[in-house]
Amino acid sequence: MFWQSIVVLVISWSMIYLKLFSTPVPDLHINQLDQDIQDWYHQGKLYEVLGKKMFAIEKGTGSETILLIHGFPTSSFDYKKSINILSKQYRVVAFDHLGFGFSDKPSENYTYSMVDQAEQALALWKLMGIKSANLVSHDMGDSVLTEILSRYVRGSLPDYFNGFFKKVVFTNGGMKYDLINFRLSQLLLRSPVGPYLARMNTISQLIPAVDYFSVKQLKTIWSSKYQDREEMDKDIKKIQMINRYKRGNEITHLTISYLRDRARFEGRWLNSLRELRIPVLLLWGNDDAVSPLTIPAAVKEYLQPDWVDYRTIDAGHFLMLEDPQTWSRILLDFINQPAQKC
Repeated sequence: MFWQSIVVLVISWSMIYLKLFSTPVPDLHINQLDQDIQDWYHQGKLYEVLGKKMFAIEKGTGSETILLIHGFPTSSFDYKKSINILSKQYRVVAFDHLGFGFSDKPSENYTYSMVDQAEQALALWKLMGIKSANLVSHDMGDSVLTEILSRYVRGSLPDYFNGFFKKVVFTNGGMKYDLINFRLSQLLLRSPVGPYLARMNTISQLIPAVDYFSVKQLKTIWSSKYQDREEMDKDIKKIQMINRYKRGNEITHLTISYLRDRARFEGRWLNSLRELRIPVLLLWGNDDAVSPLTIPAAVKEYLQPDWVDYRTIDAGHFLMLEDPQTWSRILLDFINQPAQKC
């Protein structure tokens, strides 16, 4: 505690000094984003949901819907490489949680808890007129979805969601808290130092150092076997760019609070999975430094054997970015199976 207090004190005085003698970071506007990010934005729509604006994009006109739920610290743009494959057969909807992507990113009067994020998602789906869906989640999205499914098995969802959940796919995420290999950035953002680190994003002189650290951290969760390093660099740059839009990079100490809920509600969520009678696929990148294969192996034990399938891909944490073709094919194979026990 002593050294932690010293670190906080040093950073606090440094921030005061930098605030007095530094240049603030200007807002990032839509037309300053990479063209494919701008295209994604213009193909989507902002919805007024419980007093906040949420971004969603939909493609395809199939009779059934696939809902894509992104994780931390990214956005619906994670699915840019796969949405056109999936939408050949299905209506596909991807959206941005509050605090991410093109949705509102409030710095106050919003908790960023999984309770709030789940309620925002449910309200958005109802507003969009989605009657039923196959749900695919990743990273933090796994936590949002398990909160929703906990309400489902307890019968506490509104009647609108009766018969809503067709099939569920969980992909790489920290679904078993004690098995997560936390990155240094996650540990720091969750510590008392977190607000000061996030505030470094407001100072122009510090942006190169912050970006360098962020890139280093993200690279550790791509597969060590991934060959296209240039493509990886582009993907990471776009993650950073979208995060900076609406100053989302200044509230990462708030949006990462989902990990506290992951620990706090894990018993509730995993016990709810025991009662789930919906086909579930655990689809995992097998070379993920942060969410290793021990996690789906543990989660599988909570699911009814007749209702769960388990597949892996030669990829890291962002399997939909590293190998969108294989990821999409396995998803479609699973969803296209007759709706019965696995």
